[in-house]
Amino acid sequence: MASVYIPVQNSEEEVRVALDQLPRDASDILDILKAEQAPLDLWLIIAREYFKQGKLDQFRQILEEGSSHEIDEYYADVRYERIAILNALGAYYSYLGKIETKQREKEEYFIQATKYYNKASRIDMHEPSTWVGKGQLLLAKGEVEQASAAFKIVLEGDRDNISALLGQACVEYNHGHYMDSLAMYKRALHAYPNCPGAVRLGIGHCHYKLGHFEKARQAFKRVLQLDPENVEALVALAILDLQTNEAAGMRNGMEKMQRAFELYPYCSMALNYLANHFFFTGQHFLVEQLTETALAVTNHGATKSHSYYNLARSYHSKGDYETASRYYWASVKETNNPNEFVFPYYGLGQVQLKLGEIKNALSNFEKVLEVYPDSSETLKVISHIYAQLGLTDKAQELLRKATKIDPRDAQVIKTGANCLLEL
Repeated sequence: MASVYIPVQNSEEEVRVALDQLPRDASDILDILKAEQAPLDLWLIIAREYFKQGKLDQFRQILEEGSSHEIDEYYADVRYERIAILNALGAYYSYLGKIETKQREKEEYFIQATKYYNKASRIDMHEPSTWVGKGQLLLAKGEVEQASAAFKIVLEGDRDNISALLGQACVEYNHGHYMDSLAMYKRALHAYPNCPGAVRLGIGHCHYKLGHFEKARQAFKRVLQLDPENVEALVALAILDLQTNEAAGMRNGMEKMQRAFELYPYCSMALNYLANHFFFTGQHFLVEQLTETALAVTNHGATKSHSYYNLARSYHSKGDYETASRYYWASVKETNNPNEFVFPYYGLGQVQLKLGEIKNALSNFEKVLEVYPDSSETLKVISHIYAQLGLTDKAQELLRKATKIDPRDAQVIKTGANCLLEL
């Protein structure tokens, strides 16, 4: 394992620090760093090693001490390393804020990150790494336009800055500009062929959104070649397998989802897909356990919508319509757009019919019909509701449309006959 050597003041001697044997108490190493007035790049190396070993308290302790007022005064002429320490802390708190699910704690982390990035800017307002860090923080906060402005400042000075390219690629992806996002990811890969697998992950997601499924699959497989335990690539490949609707593909997809869950039990997308699987096998306890975990670890609206939908279906199938209704409502409110995820509207309409809320049910089924105007099932349900409301002409009109879509549907003919008898 590598070592670093801390020069002893007024001497030719050095203190050897083995990076695989760092003390549990970071104060021990801090005492040496401060006593010998060690170069700040050594502070960064040691802090980074603590981070790699998962010793986050020690990582933070060294960097916070390295950004103290006392250190600022002594190392006033050392600009780059001071900025690097502050940006490392900014990135750390940005990440904590991004993964935090409690809103108050999330905001506190973002405030801390902002404080460190602003302090770095006061040392040198033109430093690209600080602008990239600010852009990543703004992305984590959902302030996409401001994030884009930060990344563009960097790219104006260095069009091949990989961190800014990746940040802007995320911005374009969030805007739904998948071709532009793909172009950014490809620029980053061209500039740095040996860049991390995350670049190819982005390329895969863009190809998927553009309907280039085989190219997406190739990109995700390449990520796994570079990083066999990349959970996002495993989940993406699993989804592609599941969408084949073939027995072998479904089996392979579920195996990949299971593998992703084993690697990281808090991957919300894997949790949702596993919950969906257990719903169809009738294991409702597992459905509820997995989806409740997914809800606890994500703030992503679409993902939460799928989690609530899984819970709603579970209670719906057990005949608990009141609870199912609450969860369908929660699913709907997370996206508030039938075009993004229409299934909870259909489920909500079904349980509202069971609960006697006919007009509310009609409203939800009509939203489903806007997304799938040729859905024979939805047309039949709305026709039935119109008949119950005495709107026989409307009921007949929808039945005729349903008959054109599926002339062999006996249920349509039966419902039509009932409507005629009520005239």
